[in-house]
Amino acid sequence: MNQSALHAGPRGIPPDEKGRTRQPINSDAAWMWPSLLIAAALVLLMLRGQPFFRSVIDQTGAILARAADCLWSVQTALALLILLPLLALRSHYRGTSGRLHTFAGWTLLLLTFLFSIVPLRWAQLSFTRSPDSFLGYSPFDALLILLITLGALFYCRYCFQDIPSGIVLVVEKIQSRFSRWKEVYFIGSLLTLCFLITALIAGAVLDGIPHVCDSIAQLFQAKIFLSGKLSVSSPPHKDFFNYLHVINDGRWYSQYPPGHALLLMVGLRCGVPWLIGPLAGTCSLALFYLLVKNTYQDRGTTYLSSLLLLSSPFFLFMSASHMNHTSTLLFLLLFLYFLQRSLASRRPAHALIAGLALGYAIIIRPLDAIALGFPFICYLMLRAKNREVPLGHPAAFLSGLLAMALLILLYNQLTNGSPLLFGYQKKYATMGFLGSAQGGPPHTLKGGVINTSNNLIGLNQYLFEWPLPSLLPVFIVAYMALFSSFRLVTWEYLGLAGSALVAGGYFFYYHQDLIFGPRFYYCMTPFLIMLSARCFLALPRWLEEKGFSKRRVTATLYLALVFCFLDSFALSVPRLVKQYSHDYWWVTDKLHTTVRRQGITNAIVFMDCRHLPGTPAPRLIFYGSGFQFNSPQLTDEVIYALDLGERNSELMRAFPGRKYYRCNFFWDTSVEAW
Repeated sequence: MNQSALHAGPRGIPPDEKGRTRQPINSDAAWMWPSLLIAAALVLLMLRGQPFFRSVIDQTGAILARAADCLWSVQTALALLILLPLLALRSHYRGTSGRLHTFAGWTLLLLTFLFSIVPLRWAQLSFTRSPDSFLGYSPFDALLILLITLGALFYCRYCFQDIPSGIVLVVEKIQSRFSRWKEVYFIGSLLTLCFLITALIAGAVLDGIPHVCDSIAQLFQAKIFLSGKLSVSSPPHKDFFNYLHVINDGRWYSQYPPGHALLLMVGLRCGVPWLIGPLAGTCSLALFYLLVKNTYQDRGTTYLSSLLLLSSPFFLFMSASHMNHTSTLLFLLLFLYFLQRSLASRRPAHALIAGLALGYAIIIRPLDAIALGFPFICYLMLRAKNREVPLGHPAAFLSGLLAMALLILLYNQLTNGSPLLFGYQKKYATMGFLGSAQGGPPHTLKGGVINTSNNLIGLNQYLFEWPLPSLLPVFIVAYMALFSSFRLVTWEYLGLAGSALVAGGYFFYYHQDLIFGPRFYYCMTPFLIMLSARCFLALPRWLEEKGFSKRRVTATLYLALVFCFLDSFALSVPRLVKQYSHDYWWVTDKLHTTVRRQGITNAIVFMDCRHLPGTPAPRLIFYGSGFQFNSPQLTDEVIYALDLGERNSELMRAFPGRKYYRCNFFWDTSVEAW
């Protein structure tokens, strides 16, 4: 399209293919709505801290809370979550049109969107098993977000028609140069940035140590693997060395499947276990790039999707950590990539690699891998049944998958005493699904609704850390798919089905927390990001059918995206850096650094981890700051043990000739001689 096309029609609005032009909107009215909405949000934000306004909020909140108890009961929520999708599917497949179809689709989308933004009142007052289950997020914050979101949408609606032509031309020039960037330079630059950023976060922000008890337990297992064993004997007076998620019943080892610990073992062998996460994250980005490229065969979608993944703080900080979610995502992407290759070729080797990759993901995080992989396995079998791929492909795939399944069964037999007994069950006598829990009261359907709400709210914030809900582009794509000729591709449907199974699986699981984000939903991020990119690229064409200028819509969306990027990296990322570098999850390297600085050797440091003075039992989560530096054989120069008060003399007699120190960890990380 030439430059003059921007000036065709009234107010520079180009005609569509039939020569029609959309009537211009009133500029005053167009400015009024976004201005009023955003001004209302700013006024509420400024008044928030005022005592009189806080009282009004409390009184209003009490009224809304009573209404919420009536409207947002568990039965109502479950009925809506079940009946509305069924109603939408029924109207879609039976060809029902008109008000029923529109009402069902609109209602489903609206309620799901609100469910992902507004924290439920009874959820906030319910039992929580993790201090990080909920965001510091109230219904008042949700109201502010809704006002800002509506204001931004109205403002974009205005810019779709009235953005100056000069700005459109500048954006088009930049976008054209970006799309002409050679692939090798583009992906090379992104991978280099990804590794440098995640390695910098891992070393400078997270101090090169695991901060979460899950990853500390798996690092301990990696040390056991490095010694050439699957488990070691429990230490003398084992109560001094109890830790979360570590089995210590005569045999000493982690409760987790072995996949991630094996990767950490490689890092330990090289002396850099903290680089396993950045390497896995960088390889995940490379595989994601190839996956998107094969799925869409479109450079714009590939480039934008990869850039969105690299710009996701959720992805960057998780990739910098020791968490097993990063390695799970790596092998799931490896599975998806080689599954694509197997469907496009007649070589069974690709299917075999896909099966091995999915199987390895299972021996890292079984629920994630099985749930996400199930729709793709069904798709492969369907293609084989229809003779669209050779029968050798599913055979090769299942061979690789079965080999990994046998490996985990063998590991369970050698460690837990039964091939079907996982470490989770041996440690807590339950897997923690509906009707049971590994801590606290049994898990219920109400707990599942609460956990799902918290995870979706977490995704809306942590995925991109934009001023707008991160899932907004996904909901826009869903709207276009329901109410227009826009259609998702097969791999998007499969990805959404797998993501729904992951969310459904964790609906029935007792635990939920937010570690670098909603970590149980981390494996969904590639598909959410692909749909987000599709929104940015498909929305201009869809709005063009409504009479808008495609070029103006495209320019507006790119400018909005740049603004969101700037807001994320200028405001949100510094806040996250501060949060994660401040003894995240109550684990720090300050104690170990103090010990080395003081030149302490041949010693035992007793850590008083009682949350409050005088409490009978130590809080094991604080012990992670010392436990992670112990070797399984306890042959270290400095051994960190729990302070058990009068029983400490028992451990002293078991380790004669050592010096003894004490640290009141919760109140002071200084080390004092005994």
